[in-house]
Amino acid sequence: MDYYTFDIDNTVTFMVGGVFTAQKGWKHSPRYHHGDYELIICTQGPLYIKLVDTEYTLNTNDILFVPPYKLMAGTRLSPGNVEFYWLHFILPENMKVFENTNLESLAIDRQNPKVFVIPRQFRFTNLDHLIVLIHQLLNSDVQNVYDRKIANYFSTMILMEISKSTLNQLTYETSDIERIDRLKEWIRANLYKSPSVVDMAEEVQLNPQYLSRLFKKVTGVPPKKYLLQLKIQTAQALLVRTNLSIKEISAGSYFENEKLFMRQFKQFCGMTPSKYRAQFDEIYHNNQIISPVLPIPEEITKHLNDVPDFGRIPKNK
Repeated sequence: MDYYTFDIDNTVTFMVGGVFTAQKGWKHSPRYHHGDYELIICTQGPLYIKLVDTEYTLNTNDILFVPPYKLMAGTRLSPGNVEFYWLHFILPENMKVFENTNLESLAIDRQNPKVFVIPRQFRFTNLDHLIVLIHQLLNSDVQNVYDRKIANYFSTMILMEISKSTLNQLTYETSDIERIDRLKEWIRANLYKSPSVVDMAEEVQLNPQYLSRLFKKVTGVPPKKYLLQLKIQTAQALLVRTNLSIKEISAGSYFENEKLFMRQFKQFCGMTPSKYRAQFDEIYHNNQIISPVLPIPEEITKHLNDVPDFGRIPKNK
């Protein structure tokens, strides 16, 4: 696996992004990155991509980190509909690349990391939280100097979430991580039941008090808070990606009633669901018919050597 690291005090520079949709039979056209990095977040797959000489299959919840000066192309037609988010940005100059290595050999202190660690490919258990950050990013007006700073912040947050999830693999005994990961999947599958800590402990055959301590140690939050976060993240994803009513979203995110949903959502997010949705009413879409037009601010283009079309393939490729 290849890993990319850069100092944790740095921020990334956002360029442009959007969400891409295609029907069955689509294949990614050849692209070349002139100094910029791309993050592909697959929300409906599979899609097939070749990066230089390595082929990748991206299924739902998979991400691919594409470095600059590399030829990327689709390898085969998609067997079904495809959807993915694409984000282009510039990394700090102190970025380092570790090729064909394992995570342990990087010798990074997970408790006090000094760097971001971004793997070439990674799979998330659930993308809801990441998608909310992506929508916050894509609703920023990068032509405005203040929003451009905000966009850089959200780009950094997205990479931070990836790095944090990556480094979580280093901290604990494999058996503990696997047990908590299985429990998280069980919680997700049984979210509609609003399982108690006792229910969770019975599922993994642990004492409830010990489970609470272990769960918080591995995830950073106690199980009951994780359960609520999962419901809120589900609601957030539904708010930004659907036109469902607030009542329907309340039921779809497994709250007992609409009033409880409204109260807990506002406590958690600092605003009502309707106000939250209103913040994300514009997003750049493209598909296999409409190619992305890339309105890159002048302040960003100065970082790149060649940007008339940073997907254009050099003649010598």
